[in-house]
Amino acid sequence: MAIYVIIVIILISFYLLSTRLNVRSKTIVYIMAGVGLILLVGLRDGHINRDYRVYKVHYEKAPPIETLKSSISKYNNKIKTEFSYSALCTLVKTNGENRDHNLFIIFFIYAILGVAANLYGIKRLTDQEFLALFIYYSSMFLLHEMTQIRAGVAIGIILISLKELQERKIVRFSILILLATFFHTSALMAFLLLLLREFKTDAKVWAAIFVGCVIVNITQFDILQIINIIPSEFYQYKLKAYIELQNSENVELNYLNVLFILQNIIIIICFYYQEEMEKHNKYLNILLNMCCLSSCCYVFFGQIPGFAVRLCELFNCSLIILIPLIAKVMKPKTLAEALVILIGLGVFYINVFHSDLVLEYKLFKL
Repeated sequence: MAIYVIIVIILISFYLLSTRLNVRSKTIVYIMAGVGLILLVGLRDGHINRDYRVYKVHYEKAPPIETLKSSISKYNNKIKTEFSYSALCTLVKTNGENRDHNLFIIFFIYAILGVAANLYGIKRLTDQEFLALFIYYSSMFLLHEMTQIRAGVAIGIILISLKELQERKIVRFSILILLATFFHTSALMAFLLLLLREFKTDAKVWAAIFVGCVIVNITQFDILQIINIIPSEFYQYKLKAYIELQNSENVELNYLNVLFILQNIIIIICFYYQEEMEKHNKYLNILLNMCCLSSCCYVFFGQIPGFAVRLCELFNCSLIILIPLIAKVMKPKTLAEALVILIGLGVFYINVFHSDLVLEYKLFKL
């Protein structure tokens, strides 16, 4: 696990160094950090990815290139995963290499797309890019780029789209969300942000919504009936897969887990400093709404644990930007910065050493 710790030290050092750099130097260091993260992900042995077995299955089931050439519609009907991953598997298979080598190529492509999209999204949303980069690495990077590679690209694109949403460029926003959906179907839920765009973030309103979600959860209101009215066989298949996973593995949500509690504490802090934060980041309304929606989804969809976790992770990507904002509004500044770094280190420790989100790092052997 030493390599993961070394990267943490480097990223914290980059943040401390960034306060003494000019804009051009900051950009160079930021790009260097991005390239480093791409290489960390792209050159790893696929077997340290906990979802590697799933990706192998999807690789084997990818239809032949002839099907893709003859009809995209027919090809799409035959796949059980997102089009982007399946199509990439189909294309890479044609080079004649063995499965593990081809999966290495696919993973490297996803590493470039995922890290680049997330770093570009961060750069568009905040001037605290190095502190946000550290939070991203400690949380989303380990979860997505190192494990759930399709979701990583999708969330990066969603982060990019938030600037378009803020500026009311709805067509551009919609195109980006549809593009994200090609990488992970859950990204389609990001269209909910259109409803939240004009909704002024209000602590009392979100508290009432959260209580309503808790009531739905406690009363076991049958939300599973929504599956039959979804006008898409593919999305019905995905939701039923989440339910089958729950039934087979008896998956249960832990509403008192440290990361969920921490997320809600951060939401409370953001509401407390809301006016001050808005002066430092014009995207606060959207970002805070996303985080509140994340917590509500986690509770509301408790009957479908896999789906609840997926939506929670989809919308809480806003924490990458929200957590560093604490360093701008809390006093004294030095202690505030230390608190943000401590939060990042805590999340990193949980992901790497407590929940075993990632395995011991190994390089791919060509």
